[in-house]
Amino acid sequence: MLAIEVELLTGRYAATAHNDRGRAEWPPHPARFFSALVAALHDHNAVDTAERAALVWLEQQDAPSLRVDEAVGRRQVQDVYVPVNDVTLGGDEAIRDAQKKLTDATSPAAKKKAKAAVAKAAKNALTIDGEPSEKDLKTAIALIPERRTRQVRTFPVVLPESPNFAFLWPKADPSPHHDALTRLCSRVTRLGHSSSLVRCTLVERAVLPTLVPSDEGDIVLRVVGKGQLDRLDQSFEHHQGVKSRVLPARPQRYGPAFETTTRSPHAMSVFSSNDWIIFERVGGSRPVASRTTDLARALRGALIEVHGNRDLPSTLSGHSANGPTRQPHVAFVPLPFVGHEYADGALMGCALVLPRELPKNDRELLLRLVARWEKERANERGNLTLAGGTLPPFHVRRVEVSAKVALDPMRWCRSSKRFITATPIALDKNPGNLRSNRDGTAHKAALEAEQSIGLACQQVVGVRPCSVGVSLASLVPGAQHVRDFLPWPGRPGRTPRVRVHADIQFAEPVSGPLLLGAGRYFGLGLCLPVEDR
Repeated sequence: MLAIEVELLTGRYAATAHNDRGRAEWPPHPARFFSALVAALHDHNAVDTAERAALVWLEQQDAPSLRVDEAVGRRQVQDVYVPVNDVTLGGDEAIRDAQKKLTDATSPAAKKKAKAAVAKAAKNALTIDGEPSEKDLKTAIALIPERRTRQVRTFPVVLPESPNFAFLWPKADPSPHHDALTRLCSRVTRLGHSSSLVRCTLVERAVLPTLVPSDEGDIVLRVVGKGQLDRLDQSFEHHQGVKSRVLPARPQRYGPAFETTTRSPHAMSVFSSNDWIIFERVGGSRPVASRTTDLARALRGALIEVHGNRDLPSTLSGHSANGPTRQPHVAFVPLPFVGHEYADGALMGCALVLPRELPKNDRELLLRLVARWEKERANERGNLTLAGGTLPPFHVRRVEVSAKVALDPMRWCRSSKRFITATPIALDKNPGNLRSNRDGTAHKAALEAEQSIGLACQQVVGVRPCSVGVSLASLVPGAQHVRDFLPWPGRPGRTPRVRVHADIQFAEPVSGPLLLGAGRYFGLGLCLPVEDR
């Protein structure tokens, strides 16, 4: 067993949650701790080969368990205005760097961007020859800290009852790398913000975990996998510690250790809660949720149709020799920004949501399709373009973890008794006229729609809800009215499905993702787990 104990020397943990700048991260994410070890690895000019080998070994281990305090205090977060960095620093060096990028640029777009960088560097460089002009004086005065423009920052902090927590790898044998890991841990001085000082050490005593990896857990932490050290090195080559970046990682669900054997299992979706392939929007058009099916079809066309449906298993293509398959298969799901006070329904990206029981060979084939798509279609920055029909170009990039809340699988997959639709459900059966006021027609149609949604829930999670409410208008902030969505399936000769929004409640918690109805493989019927209100 490998156990690494971390002591918070100031009794506080300062680290911002990756998907909420106003909230502190707790518990500490294993991927963040691994990055701290990598920083210790590179704090010497010459990298110790034994220490690097130890980190390569560590990244190949299973996700660690944790021993942490469950109840913690959180300092009230206040906005702090700090002076921005001196944009004039760099001078000739910044200009030379920009000119080098211009020389190395190959594509017209890259050359255009490099020329803009040269012009910006030349404009920002503060060089005064002879008598300074009024502009030079104004720029120089602006460099004084109290005269600089200020940018809002937050410094969320957690105050655990105990200053100690630990990362545990129960099945790992650290003997071959014990000394190297000990040296690395001794050089880790902070975790998270620079004010979050720590002491790390390997411990020999038995440590009992409080959080363990669990597919049914409600906590999602970022962990590492094979190749993490190389990904961090490549990422640093790109951002050089200056540009904004997102920690490469993969999500892992965690649950309380003491509940793993006693808690009755939740009803679970036929779709996986953590095996998602996520594409984040990085440019192009900014469509809203009503364009969900267009974007889903563009994503499916880029990955599946160009490679030929007949050559693919039904779990990927959705088709068998006799027509559409009835077994769960890969869903192409655009992810909108909804459920927040300022939500506008914009599609922040999209995801391939895999079936929970997807065979290993089929999953590997899907990953090869994604890799081939990236290799053949990605531009020099790794961006991919989705377009088709009336959908304007939509630029995306595959990410392991996104800082955008809408692209966090936990946002859609956590256990809940209540779900509300972010995109309307395309009903499997026509319930009747939901808009008629004659002889209770609308009421009867609503009852039929509720019955249809109950059957859809049983098909996806194995249980029926205890109550369902239907509406043509949206029920969460940012979602759109049913009339704003294109008809489904929208094919010649196919009767359009009746679509409704729904508020669905179960007697017991259900684990998402909840994708319901006839268009569930194309982003319709996407439900957001919510708290009872």
